[in-house]
Amino acid sequence: MLKIGLTGGIGSGKTMVSKIFAEKGYKIFNSDEIAKMIIKNDYSVKNSIINFFGTNSYIGDDLNSRYISEIIYSDKVKLNYLNNLVHPMVFHQFEKFLKSNLNSKILVESAILFESNFYKMLDDNILLISPKADRISRIIKRDNINRSEIEKIMSVQWSDKKKISLATYVIENINFAETSMQILSLISKIELLSEKK
Repeated sequence: MLKIGLTGGIGSGKTMVSKIFAEKGYKIFNSDEIAKMIIKNDYSVKNSIINFFGTNSYIGDDLNSRYISEIIYSDKVKLNYLNNLVHPMVFHQFEKFLKSNLNSKILVESAILFESNFYKMLDDNILLISPKADRISRIIKRDNINRSEIEKIMSVQWSDKKKISLATYVIENINFAETSMQILSLISKIELLSEKK
């Protein structure tokens, strides 16, 4: 079983690259989406979040994302609390995912692949990097949030320099067509190396 990690800061293009892997037959484990599902559906997690962040944490069954974001992206201690609460459960879901996809090629997409130590469970890890201005313009188009909110999120994420030292491969995503070609070439390379092991 081949297990590849994919990470990059907000707006680096992870979703686009995941789609290329899916087209090449990889099963995608999106850890950020799994985390959102746990936060929405797990009763004990919801209780812990409400007890820690207050009763405004949820609107009905849904996390009050704007309220929580304002807190965690201004306070690393509170961000770490949330990550430490949710990520052991994400790892548990990943173990179940592996058992149900035993003969598959796997891609793990995670914004905090290195910060959470998820990368240690995988064979190779790809880091996407992009100029800050490109990332900001992509996020504004995609999420309809303002520049100051984006920069607050970026400020708590690890720098590309720190991530590069842990990545197996680094891809600079500026031009979509060029990045696609690089990713397809990299998939072939990784699969060839995997066969030789």
